Amino acid sequence: MKTCLKFAIAILLLSIFLSACSSEKKLAEKTVENYHQLYNEQNYEEIFNTAHEDAKATKSKEALGYVLAIAFEKFGKHISSKLVYTKITILNDKERQIEFAYQSKFEKGTRNETFLIITNEEMGLLHSIGELTDDQLKALK
Repeated sequence: MKTCLKFAIAILLLSIFLSACSSEKKLAEKTVENYHQLYNEQNYEEIFNTAHEDAKATKSKEALGYVLAIAFEKFGKHISSKLVYTKITILNDKERQIEFAYQSKFEKGTRNETFLIITNEEMGLLHSIGELTDDQLKALK
């Protein structure tokens, strides 16, 4: 009987954890959607303004705008993305670090995008963005 009780408690804790991770993942996915919308509008200032404080401390608004403008010139507008990798790390009681990798289509080509999002119970904040080669993406899977 004690084994059944321990098993039931373990299942309950696991379901609570998975439920919390699911809502955090949705917050992070919404952050990526918002990023792509702002990117398509070429509103790089708002991307910077809504970023995580740690990200703002390591890159200037101008530097971010410059990098994103170059990417926009090279790839054009974002069309669609397919999520191909997710990793969730618990930072503390309220915050999660969520890493995503997407295979994304743009007007002028495709690229593998990476996002690091920090979530709390209320919102997701963009921490960093990047790009992977196809080989680097395969290594994640």
